[in-house]
Amino acid sequence: MKLVSLALAFGLASPAFADAPLSIDFEKTWSYGEEVGSTYAADGVTFTNVLGLSNDADFTYFGNAPSPLGVAFVQLDGVVNTAAYMNVAAGVTGGLSFFYSAPSDVPVAIKAYAGLNGTGALLGSIDLTANSADYTTWRQAVLSFSGTALSFDLTGAANVVALDNISAVPEPSSVALMVGGAALLLARRRRS
Repeated sequence: MKLVSLALAFGLASPAFADAPLSIDFEKTWSYGEEVGSTYAADGVTFTNVLGLSNDADFTYFGNAPSPLGVAFVQLDGVVNTAAYMNVAAGVTGGLSFFYSAPSDVPVAIKAYAGLNGTGALLGSIDLTANSADYTTWRQAVLSFSGTALSFDLTGAANVVALDNISAVPEPSSVALMVGGAALLLARRRRS
């Protein structure tokens, strides 16, 4: 009976894990100036005008980064490269979580759009504030929005903000299913 209860509890929670969640950590050795581009295409994610930057051997370039080996940096020249995007083929519903380090007081906004490459309806936006003089302080931010975003406009972060550990925020219904499964499991355990 305990095994059946355990299977039922995990079965209720399993929709939250039905698809692999979006999680990009930029943990690889990037060649200097290497575009992230389609590095994560197998995960359904592509980037435009976003570079992968590797840390030095002592991890001092991006000290205290959530994933110390590499981070992302938007680099635009204002002539040819004038916009930067993260496109997610399957879309992200409800929210995007990420860490950032920003040494400048230049206003920075990241925006979620219903279409690819910053097209379609604007679903939400988040303003980032300066939090580091030298890319050693990192802050987690959550961009919440209604609907499903197929792209995130990173243009505002150009030449200023380093990004790391980008992930989808679980939908409330998935979280509710996980909590419900855990509650059922605890209730069953207490009866035994």
